[in-house]
Amino acid sequence: MSRNTHARRRPGRRAAVAAGLVLAVGLGVSTQVAAQAAVPAPVKASTKAAAALRTVSGFNGDVVTQVADFYGAYVDAKDDAAGPDAVLAKALRAHYLTPAFAKRLEAWEKKNKADGLLRAQNVPVQWTVREGGNGLEVVVTLTFGGGESPTTTTNLVVKQEPTGRITDIRTTSIAPAKASVKASAKASAAVRSVSGRTGDSVTQVADFYGAYVDAKDAPAGPDAVLAKALRAHYLTPAFAKQLKAWEKKNQADGLLRAQNVPVQWTVSEGANSREIAVTHTFGGGESPTVTTNLVVELEPVFGDVTDIRTTSAR
Repeated sequence: MSRNTHARRRPGRRAAVAAGLVLAVGLGVSTQVAAQAAVPAPVKASTKAAAALRTVSGFNGDVVTQVADFYGAYVDAKDDAAGPDAVLAKALRAHYLTPAFAKRLEAWEKKNKADGLLRAQNVPVQWTVREGGNGLEVVVTLTFGGGESPTTTTNLVVKQEPTGRITDIRTTSIAPAKASVKASAKASAAVRSVSGRTGDSVTQVADFYGAYVDAKDAPAGPDAVLAKALRAHYLTPAFAKQLKAWEKKNQADGLLRAQNVPVQWTVSEGANSREIAVTHTFGGGESPTVTTNLVVELEPVFGDVTDIRTTSAR
């Protein structure tokens, strides 16, 4: 996944807390680990291997990031191993869609007997979000099928209002790749995009953290309903309980290890398939920049988060 330039839509609530940046540099809910665990790949890895490292980066307040957060978390909710997570799906719709569009979408779904966000009755195996024709539109490409099933692709244009909520989604027959054939190589490389795969651990952790930051940094104030639904979906009950105890003791958000939200984050493959490295960058602009490195441990079967450890902060 790659993100090149990133257009900001709104400053978010982080501007109000940047001057008082406070990080909780706890060493995790379980045990302390060596600082080198924060490095996503072995230092001695070849340049080719390093380039192949799967990474997702997000920027707080960026239009492509926010739509990718929404679609990624929504697909996770619809494709949950125990069955669709209706609570999370409802919370995501309430957070990202304007009330007027949500009402129109329900009418469309009733008429077409399909999910209006996905324009399908099932979930995609892969998705990509790209910059659109203007600063308030992005193009979403959903790929369905694969394996023994035929592969089909749906292209959507997602329109947002200035504060970031979605006001319309329409299908388009023009694929992003075809639309940019005449563009120069330089211009094409500058188009920001992010891709995700259903069931992929890096995608899932990026979906979780991206949507969680959006919930905590909503323009109208933290969206407690969405934050709670995300925790219930992605965390094991045992770890959720440990996390609450950590937060009570440290007076900070245990997922972010801070009292505010990051301006940028990166999710990468970790030392093994059950560990994902997450880097949060706080501050920026006139405030000091602080970076926190975390290791997120996943349950092997369903991929739920079982532990989060801080490896370093600077």
